[in-house]
Amino acid sequence: MTSSSTSSSRFPRISTYGVPTRCWCGEGITTFGSSTAENQYRRFHRCEIAKGRKSENHLFKWIDEALINEMRMVNAKHERVAQGLTNFEKRVMEKVKSEIARIEHEVSQKLKEKVKLEIARVEKEMKQKLKIATVAMVVVGAIVGIWNSLTV
Repeated sequence: MTSSSTSSSRFPRISTYGVPTRCWCGEGITTFGSSTAENQYRRFHRCEIAKGRKSENHLFKWIDEALINEMRMVNAKHERVAQGLTNFEKRVMEKVKSEIARIEHEVSQKLKEKVKLEIARVEKEMKQKLKIATVAMVVVGAIVGIWNSLTV
């Protein structure tokens, strides 16, 4: 089996990459089997018009070569898509990390604010209780003083 893309015609063929769907003339492509001794039963794509007009330069492509070309194109596209997904994933992760940092900062600020408010509330409450305790001690001291002056 030869890997040549040329036929027995004396005219050069217009090369196509991958599996062809139409000839340059616009005609659809048909699949044939080779009957030459060199490529016995080897399958190829050919323009239907070229079957009757061997002197014209219409599409000719071995099926195995077309499929290999097609697989290479699919592999290349797969690589581009995989690279695109990797890049997309990196961008998304950067945005997620940035958003997490922003939210952590915002929560931290709100938490600090709430802690300050709670400390101020507790401080105010403690001052109130301290005032009451001070007044109570003054009253008790006065009562003790009066008691002492009355009992002496």
